[in-house]
Amino acid sequence: MSKTDKQITEFNFDGQVTYVFFDGSKPKYLQLMTSEGLHLIKLSKESRSICERLLIPGRQVQVSGIKKYDPKSGKIKLKAEQVMALSEADEASSSPCSSQKAAKKTCAGKKAQILVCDKSDCRKKGGSHLCSALETAVQEQGLEEHVTIKKTGCLKRCKAGPNVVMMPDKTRYSRVSAKELPKLIAKHF
Repeated sequence: MSKTDKQITEFNFDGQVTYVFFDGSKPKYLQLMTSEGLHLIKLSKESRSICERLLIPGRQVQVSGIKKYDPKSGKIKLKAEQVMALSEADEASSSPCSSQKAAKKTCAGKKAQILVCDKSDCRKKGGSHLCSALETAVQEQGLEEHVTIKKTGCLKRCKAGPNVVMMPDKTRYSRVSAKELPKLIAKHF
């Protein structure tokens, strides 16, 4: 069977986490109760460590990702690309914009993070220089108590490096230069 037989679409569910399946210490699958029923959703490798703290049974979340349908077997596979927490006010209106605001509000009390890819391809394309420039930009704006900079493993898209992810809203940036940093920091923090 070839991969072209499968129909791939996107999905976006709002629902309650009923169970989380772990592979070792990291979550691998998420069981979500929605108005349409119970769904078993696989978490992408990128989202496993990022959304681990959101996956608490009983919590309202919004999950978006890729839905694969195999017409021969009749099976549907769901893979989450993004998981965001919903506040109680946003459960009534489930628009994507309001749930992104909710994700920012739920993490407002926690220290924000800027994730920088520290793999060789991104380092060769200026990742190390970008990390030190980020530290100075954060200090210049007086945010060192509110924002931490964390070197991570591969954030994917290494050919378009260096890569940066702004947490808690999980916004990805590729080919980031040191000149862009003050604008990005002002935009997110």
